[in-house]
Amino acid sequence: METFTDILFWVSIFSGGLLILLMLLSLIGGLDLDVDLELGSPDVETDAGGLGLIKGFLTFISTSSWVIKILIVTKQNIWLATAMGIAVGIICFIILNYIFKLLLKNESNVNWNMDDALFQKGKVYLKVPPAEEGSGIVQIEINGALREIKAKSKDEMEVKTGEPIRVVDVKGEYVIVEKETL
Repeated sequence: METFTDILFWVSIFSGGLLILLMLLSLIGGLDLDVDLELGSPDVETDAGGLGLIKGFLTFISTSSWVIKILIVTKQNIWLATAMGIAVGIICFIILNYIFKLLLKNESNVNWNMDDALFQKGKVYLKVPPAEEGSGIVQIEINGALREIKAKSKDEMEVKTGEPIRVVDVKGEYVIVEKETL
């Protein structure tokens, strides 16, 4: 029985160390060495919320091995130890998956273009003069970030700082705005 517990020890050390290494590479360096399954349909999402197949498997193996080893060393029944190890492995996988989903929830798409501003509401940051007299700056939320964009007025009216606006068109590096009526 001692060689079996030694095997469990080394399996848990190896899989746990590899898991920590992969997670550090994912979190710090952005390097993700993981695979996702394609289950026939493109509508089926098989990624574990950022955890991935390899990391999920390593989490399960590492924690299960530790629990089984500890229970066998404390003279528990081998079948009870195996059942408890599998249960703890599944629970740890679920907890780690939940933590990764929380971390990835803060991820945002920072890529945008001027067309994303079309029909968006915002407010004037620097007054927008009448159409032919120049431009101002408006603030519009695009992809979760507040963007400051050069703007021209659609009408022959000045739109004052702080007033709500709506983007009605995009022309080059400018958006064409009109005063938003509440």
